[in-house]
Amino acid sequence: MPSRSPSRLLAFGLAAIGALASAPAQASPEDVLGFGPRSIAMGATGAADSEGYESVYGNPALLSTARSRQLSLGFVGAVFDLHAKEKIDAGPLHGSVIGATLPIPFGGVLKDRIAIGLGFFAPTDLVVRGRILYPEKAQMPLADRVQSVAVQAGIGIDFGHGIRAGGGFAALAALSGSVLVATDASGRIGTVVEDTLVASYGPIFGLSYDLGDAWRIGATFRGALIGRFNVVITVKDLGDLTVPPLNISGIAQYDPWQIALELARVKAPWRFAAGATFKRWSAYPGLSEATVRCPLLDPDTGEQLTDSCSALVPDKPDYSDIVAAHAGVERAFEPLRGVSMRARAGVFFEPSPAPSQTKLANVYDNARGAISAGYGLALGPPFPALDLDLFSQLQWLLPREHVKEAAVPATNAGAPRATVAGLLASFGMSVGARF
Repeated sequence: MPSRSPSRLLAFGLAAIGALASAPAQASPEDVLGFGPRSIAMGATGAADSEGYESVYGNPALLSTARSRQLSLGFVGAVFDLHAKEKIDAGPLHGSVIGATLPIPFGGVLKDRIAIGLGFFAPTDLVVRGRILYPEKAQMPLADRVQSVAVQAGIGIDFGHGIRAGGGFAALAALSGSVLVATDASGRIGTVVEDTLVASYGPIFGLSYDLGDAWRIGATFRGALIGRFNVVITVKDLGDLTVPPLNISGIAQYDPWQIALELARVKAPWRFAAGATFKRWSAYPGLSEATVRCPLLDPDTGEQLTDSCSALVPDKPDYSDIVAAHAGVERAFEPLRGVSMRARAGVFFEPSPAPSQTKLANVYDNARGAISAGYGLALGPPFPALDLDLFSQLQWLLPREHVKEAAVPATNAGAPRATVAGLLASFGMSVGARF
């Protein structure tokens, strides 16, 4: 590698880390849209009325209601229209869906009691998007939260007497890496870049209880799901130049731990569900972490170099806990033997956990209201055992005004005030086979 000045080498290293920050690391978009075409069409409900592979996220306990093996394939798309003083850049989402349910063929008292499920969503052009921009740049992390792989697996058990329980997990990968800037044996300055994916998990637990044959209550706990990245730049053997280890680190994706409670009517032809979800956003650490960590340590020996340093620490985001409300309805029709059609609709409202952006930062978030609709077609004998599900969803980002404090420079992108609003439109379908 040709010789470069130390300053140019550091710039190169930082550019490399900018690319690594968008490298593979999984997280889940279902916290924004919902998971599965039926759940999304019914207002992102599911704790008491989810079906099939959608139950791995909605409520794993309800996997035990599956009576046939099923494999589903589909796609999901979404587009954004976000505005502050000017349009906020947000690319479209397009991804594929794979879902499967497998009842365990036990006999005796365990017959039709236990089933496992898998749900998988992957954008077609990336694994995850996590951007750490200058805080004063107008941005809305919501658009990036849907751009990631989602993987869930679970098992559900029917204990009888209307009692079901289940558990599972959501999985993602975190990025850990390093960049070494040093002089090699020939006296040239070079860099060595390494990165590694490490697994991270969030638990999912669910309970449900049937109130007769028509009503059901359900509860789901989902643990925090955090997609971190941390890449350390180490500079050594550059003569008199001393550079502390630089940590390019932060949160690419974050879903808070949450508890969903729901009541549903589960007896056809009319089925509906309504509930609320508590989300503990107050634990959110923010997008970025400190670049220089104190006290400074020698990268070779680990010994402390100094007791203090002037490292800058990112401001705490000061997010608040919220409660989101969801409701959905489904009407079944059976025009022919072996043909079942379902019309679906839903609504939900989710407050914003983020405070008003009154200081230098312009990291926006809005309360969201949504309406959704969908259609399901299930075929049985004498037709092939196939399912078709369609959905569409429109989310309004309610207008929100941010007024800057007097000390904020007039050149700030959000000064003196900015009104933020937007739309999120999503759509998709899946085709499943029962066997």
